[in-house]
Amino acid sequence: MRRATTLLALLCLLLNSQDSLAKIWRVNNNAGVAADFTDLQSAVNGAAPGDTLHIEGSPYSYGGATIGKKLTILGPGFFLDENPNSQALQHSGKLAGIAFNVGSEGSLVMGIDFQGNGINIFSDDILIRRNRFSTQNGVIPDYSIGTINLYYRSNNSNIPINNVIISQNYGVKIAVSYASTGVLITNNYICFEAWGGDGTTSYCLAAHANAILLVQNNIFRRGKVGASNSNFTNNIMVFGQFEGTGNLYSNNMASASQFGNANGNQENVIMANVFVGATTNPTAEGQWKLKAGSPAIGAGYGSTAQNPIDCGMFSGQNAYILAGMPPMPAIYSFEIQPIGSNTDPIDVKVKVKSAGN
Repeated sequence: MRRATTLLALLCLLLNSQDSLAKIWRVNNNAGVAADFTDLQSAVNGAAPGDTLHIEGSPYSYGGATIGKKLTILGPGFFLDENPNSQALQHSGKLAGIAFNVGSEGSLVMGIDFQGNGINIFSDDILIRRNRFSTQNGVIPDYSIGTINLYYRSNNSNIPINNVIISQNYGVKIAVSYASTGVLITNNYICFEAWGGDGTTSYCLAAHANAILLVQNNIFRRGKVGASNSNFTNNIMVFGQFEGTGNLYSNNMASASQFGNANGNQENVIMANVFVGATTNPTAEGQWKLKAGSPAIGAGYGSTAQNPIDCGMFSGQNAYILAGMPPMPAIYSFEIQPIGSNTDPIDVKVKVKSAGN
C-alpha cells in the first residue's frame, strides 16, 4: 500500500511539473540567424504542449498556423519605431493569422503584429493580449483591420466556445458568432476600418443575441457595437452606434446618446476635450491618452478620490501597454565601441527593461 501511494505521489509530481519542463523555441526568418524555426506552422508542429514560441522581429511574415496544443506565442511588440526605449531592433513579429482548435486550451498570444489578419477561435480558454491587428495606409494606422472570431468547438459545432479574454489589443474587430459566455473584452482599441469613414454603420463588435460579454475600458473608435445581455463599463465611444437589448451600462462616455446619461454614463461629450490627440502625442496609441482636465478622468465605475478610475483603455486593472510589449526583459539600447586595443578594451553598453505584467 505504501509503495502504491508513493508511486501515485510521484505520478502527480510529474504531471504537475510538465509546464516547468516546457521549452522555449526561437522563430526567426532573418538571413544569417541560426534559429529553431523560420515559420510559424513548423514551429507549432515541432513544439510540445506547454512550450513557448518566441517570434522575433523581422521585415518578413512568418505565415499563419492552425494550433491544437497549448502554446505561448510571444512577439516583440509593435509601433516600436514610434515608442522610444521599447526595443533596440524595431521590426515587429508578423503573422498571417491563427486558428485555435480544441486541444489549445490555455494558449496565449501576445506582442504580435497581425497586419490586418485575424484569429479564429474554436477552443475554450484562449487569451489574446497586446497584439496589433491593423495595417497602415500613409499616416492612417487603422486603415485595414483584422478580426478576432469566436466560433464553436472544433470537434463539436453544437457547443459554443467559452472563457476567452481579449485584452490590450490595438486596431481590432471582434465577432462572437455563437452563444459564448465568459468573454472578457477589456482595454482594447476597437474599430472598423478607417476607409469606411467615421459614419460607417458596419460592426466593430458584433455578438450573438445569447452571448454574454463583459466589456470594459475600451475605446470604440468607429463602427457599430451590437450585443445583448452583456455588461458595458468605463468605455469611450468616439464615433459609432449601439444596438442590443438587456444590457447593463454604467460609467461609459460617448459622442452622442449611445449609452444615455443614467448610471454614471455621459452623452454628447466633445471628444476634443477627452484625449491628448495627435497634435500633443503624434503616435497611433499615445494620442488616446486622457488630457489634463478630461471628463473621463475619475469617471469610471467605483472611482474614489483615493483610488480614481478613469474611462478609456489606459485605466483599470489591465491598462493598455504602449507598443504591446510582453512582460519580459527587452533590450532597448545597445551601444558598442567600434575600436579597441589591449590597453583600451571594447566597451559594450546594454539597457534592458520589462513592460509590466
